[in-house]
Amino acid sequence: MADSVNTNWQSFWADIPQESGVAIWDSSPSVTATAQLPLFEPHFAEALPVLDVGCGNGTQSAALAERYSRVLGLDFAPAAIEHARKLQAGSPVEFRTFDLADPAAARALHGELGDVNIYLRGVLHQMPDERRADAAASLAALLGETGHLFAVELAPAAGLTIKSAIEQSPDAVPKMRQVFKHGLTPAAWEDGKLEAVLAAAGIEIVDSGSTVLQGTDTLPNGDRLDLPMNYVVARVGR
Repeated sequence: MADSVNTNWQSFWADIPQESGVAIWDSSPSVTATAQLPLFEPHFAEALPVLDVGCGNGTQSAALAERYSRVLGLDFAPAAIEHARKLQAGSPVEFRTFDLADPAAARALHGELGDVNIYLRGVLHQMPDERRADAAASLAALLGETGHLFAVELAPAAGLTIKSAIEQSPDAVPKMRQVFKHGLTPAAWEDGKLEAVLAAAGIEIVDSGSTVLQGTDTLPNGDRLDLPMNYVVARVGR
């Protein structure tokens, strides 16, 4: 299962043009990472590196680098890293391939960087259940004693929003259909799932709330497809 998920993501990034805004989630930082700063900035110690895990083409990584002195964009799809290095060529972000579901790799990265802060948007809900425990263990290893996590995942209502959008017409939400084409199915979690996955790895929630993914896809009437999301700020339990 893990191999098929990785293969599907590699296929997705290899198939789409190396252009900003092509992926449905590739929103402007002005409505994403930059807009979310007030939610996590008070918790992120400035001396720590920031990891954008599941960085895709690096749009949000580059925005984070405008605020933090060292940012690494990580993704397990080499094709995504190729996009990021091309599109963010003028940014100081370091882009690397990295599999969050590999705790040994996470421990090695922590050995290199020390404690880090983590920006994680729409990653855990895409993983098969059997990979989430390892991913959470990796997050705990990377955070260490002083790092904080900002994680945003689709809310339970997102599934119905996507279903309704697709049913409007055969040509509706083409960017969402591109995701499905590659066997990637966005999965809204039930309430409490994110918190439970993190808690099992010893990661405790210090703040939480709701937000919206202002996507880059459009409905037949021209409206933007927005998806409800939930966020948490968390750290390893003291």
